[in-house]
Amino acid sequence: MAAETTERDPAAVRAAVSAMAQQAVDMLRLTWEGWKKQDETLLQEAGRLGRELHQQEKQLTAQLLQPGSDTPAELTLVPLHLERIGDNVELLVRAVRGAVHDGVLFTERARRELHTLFEKACELLECVRDAIRTGNRVLIRYVRDEAQRYEALVNAYALSHQQRLVEGVCMPRASSIYVALLDDFKSLVWHAGQIADKLAAPASAAGAQGGEEGG
Repeated sequence: MAAETTERDPAAVRAAVSAMAQQAVDMLRLTWEGWKKQDETLLQEAGRLGRELHQQEKQLTAQLLQPGSDTPAELTLVPLHLERIGDNVELLVRAVRGAVHDGVLFTERARRELHTLFEKACELLECVRDAIRTGNRVLIRYVRDEAQRYEALVNAYALSHQQRLVEGVCMPRASSIYVALLDDFKSLVWHAGQIADKLAAPASAAGAQGGEEGG
């Protein structure tokens, strides 16, 4: 569980938000392991972390919005987006749990695609966590760029899936779950990209100001 903080110290708040991001990473990795191992216990643990994320968002957002707070403005909406990421992982958990419980079988290609989406989403959330902690501009730019590529990848997988469905190699129950997973992954990474946009805002503002002064 992420450490709570009542301090207004910017470094302490940044560390708390980064810890919340780590919890989102842990939640997604548990979901991935639950899918690979067909283990509902891991999925239940991911759900527990999701409930904790909701509480952390309320505490951190309230702190960031305190009058007179000197915490970094770019972090203000980050806990909200992290909570939305948690919501999407909870939807992944629900879909995977349904597949595990019902013994739904996916095609080999669909399993490879889901593996790729889990792996890349975990990587991007880890980069978000590190970008929150360090403010590293290279990481922020990487997340923004890769979030767009991820969306294109999900769209490509959706088209491939439609073809498999037409060919009759994908069963309706598996199709329903697979489409839900694609939607949840796409939304999850969209929020990661939104966090990167928020973190990039101070640099953009500084660049605009420098341009005005230079004129």
